[in-house]
Amino acid sequence: MFLFQLKTLLKYKKLIFSMIRLKEIAEVCSVNVSTVSRALKDDPRVKADTRKKIHDTASRMGYTPNWAAQSLKGGKTNTIWFLIADLFNPLTAQLATHCSHELAQAGFDLSVILYHNDEDRYEHLLRRLHFGITDGALVVGSHNFNSFKKRGQLIDDLQQRSFPAIFLDRFERETKLPIVTTNHISAISALLENLLFSSPDLVVDLFSPSQNMVEYSRQQALLNLLKVKHPSHQSLFGNSNDQILPGKKVAILASSEVRVKKFLKKRAQELENRELLIGVFDQWLGNTTPFLEVFICQQDFNQMAHQACSLLISKIQNPSFKIPINTRVPYKSLLKLF
Repeated sequence: MFLFQLKTLLKYKKLIFSMIRLKEIAEVCSVNVSTVSRALKDDPRVKADTRKKIHDTASRMGYTPNWAAQSLKGGKTNTIWFLIADLFNPLTAQLATHCSHELAQAGFDLSVILYHNDEDRYEHLLRRLHFGITDGALVVGSHNFNSFKKRGQLIDDLQQRSFPAIFLDRFERETKLPIVTTNHISAISALLENLLFSSPDLVVDLFSPSQNMVEYSRQQALLNLLKVKHPSHQSLFGNSNDQILPGKKVAILASSEVRVKKFLKKRAQELENRELLIGVFDQWLGNTTPFLEVFICQQDFNQMAHQACSLLISKIQNPSFKIPINTRVPYKSLLKLF
């Protein structure tokens, strides 16, 4: 009976403490407690500027939501967030599967969290990481977002607080958060070496450096290699309408089969009667006709997941552990299709 009363008293004290904190936030923000409660849950009934003000105040005061505190056991949730744009990319799904297996062996569950390629949603989820609702996060970075300042600050704040988080595969520019991704320099070098073996007259790249940092890294690696390996080169990414330079034999490099096929359809007339060599990443599911050769550089998602999860677990188990800022994983294999 005594133990039951003691447990009840402790729960009551926790509840009172949480309400006092909500009341303090409400007083600072000049709103009522219910508004604070709704804002911290990102309830759309609370105006966006009010929600931001309350979030900032709560973060500054060190507030931890009561529901999170009650769900923690020894200060841990044993869950890791896998933050991605959507579920449409089979390669990202493959990466999530590898991470889930790696984390399960260490006693962690993987929660897949979608930001639907929406910048506001992405920033909202990054903000929630500051409230300790998960032990760590694997973040597949955003793309096609023009503004960066706000979420860049949110990302850097995670690093400053020593929160266990890693950019996996696709990463953000100009941030201090650790990165685990492919060694894009060696991958591009392998693709280019094989394409140049057939002596193309022109090298065309379809990388889109403004889309994300993986695209940027691949194009920069290619440009540096071409300075000494091949003088005739053209970048035709995005909506470029530049006419394709002359050349009977053309080597085309891109991140995906889809991008190559869109380009070929759009430029069919210009490419008529030319011999084509193709270099892409990860997979080619279509026909190889009428191409002379198709090369595929496969990334090692299994090893990428292993490295990222091992580093993240080390950080969770030992908060003083410093995750290396830049981990580059060798590509898995280079395939040639005929």
